[in-house]
Amino acid sequence: MTARNSYPKGVAKREEILKVTLEIFGREGERNTTLRMVAKESRISLTGLMHYFESKDHLLTEVLRANDRAAEARFNDPEAVRDPGEFLARALTVNAANAARVRLYVTLAAASTDPAHPAHTYFRERLALLRATIAEYLESEQRAGRANPGLDPHFTASALVAATDGIQLQWLSDPDIDMADHVRGVWRMLTAAPGSADAAASRT
Repeated sequence: MTARNSYPKGVAKREEILKVTLEIFGREGERNTTLRMVAKESRISLTGLMHYFESKDHLLTEVLRANDRAAEARFNDPEAVRDPGEFLARALTVNAANAARVRLYVTLAAASTDPAHPAHTYFRERLALLRATIAEYLESEQRAGRANPGLDPHFTASALVAATDGIQLQWLSDPDIDMADHVRGVWRMLTAAPGSADAAASRT
């Protein structure tokens, strides 16, 4: 009975730690966020915290994974929008409500260029999955005759991901930027049919 009941408690504690970590990161920044601080505010010993997460870098990476799980749940909702450009635009609207989430993403994206960093695998897999999902959507739309047949799905997917990540970096310096509107505009230009107003706008 005890072992069976301990698992849900462990999951709940883990989720609490991830939530507390994002709050501390937003308040203190990456440099001043420490495992000791997270342990104290999560009401757990440092040893107990390290039972869940072996280092601060692992912990911060898991915060991003938790955010992705929430986004995946929204995407898998039967009522969710399927258009990748619109879905990512709405995701950025959610992100804009919590600057700490954007700052953490951008901070770890830079750190992940080091193959030894725990976020390296996370970003490699995340970006590959995102590009593949967008490309598959575009290929499906092309087969159905709803998308420009001359469009390169893989190039377009990479360009949209680049725009989505890049605008978050800019937004941290200038919060007046409308990230969602930017991504919608880029998506329209990338997928515009030849001769359309959006295609013409992309050449000006």
